[in-house]
Amino acid sequence: MARARNPSREKAKKEWLKSGGKLSTKELAEAFDVTEVQICKWKSADKWQAELERKKRGGQKGNKNAAGHGAPKGNSNAETHGAYSTVHIEDLPPADRAYVEGITLDARENMLRELQLLYAKERDLIRRINEYKQADPNTLYIDRVVEVYTPKKGDSESAPQGLKKAAKTVVKTSPFERLMKLESEYNKTHGRILKLLDTMRAYEIDGKRLDLDERKHELSKQRITGEYIVDPDTGEISDEPGADDGEIDA
Repeated sequence: MARARNPSREKAKKEWLKSGGKLSTKELAEAFDVTEVQICKWKSADKWQAELERKKRGGQKGNKNAAGHGAPKGNSNAETHGAYSTVHIEDLPPADRAYVEGITLDARENMLRELQLLYAKERDLIRRINEYKQADPNTLYIDRVVEVYTPKKGDSESAPQGLKKAAKTVVKTSPFERLMKLESEYNKTHGRILKLLDTMRAYEIDGKRLDLDERKHELSKQRITGEYIVDPDTGEISDEPGADDGEIDA
């Protein structure tokens, strides 16, 4: 017969949400007599964190304390340099907004997206490096323009207004100088790629180890109870924890 859904699954989720996400997997595992690994799987499969975030964004039901108060949304009158400004997703440029909205709670997916962006940047740097390698070494490129201002006649030296342009300096660079900067940035980007690849490999290994531990735990439980989950297709004993179908052989 089909294996029933563990009733503790929904109860654990409700308790965790009720605590505002403060209950640890260890506390939940002890409370509902399951492993921490099982709690982690339920938490991921049922998207506990996403539901908690939705509840937080919604605020307390019926709360109107802030109604009619505060500056209008998007008001930036009090900004100085903008370092501490509140940024709203809807105010971002389309490309930035799409990137932010594409972020999920799936760590592997987020790392993959970051890796793709780093590879894209690396390819762009390689293209630029090759362009400057092929450029005429005597060519000069405008790097920046520096303008100097002095007070107009009759104005005090400290006056911020009434200035006139006294000189303008155009700073130029050679292909070699630009090449050095690009290669430096390329080395940094390539280093980040290698570091991220190591992180992704470690994440995969940890995931496999976690899955193996859970399978061992499931088989141990089956041996103790004498009830085995049999795969209906192969007739073999299944070590997949939390399976919702299959036959139980007592």
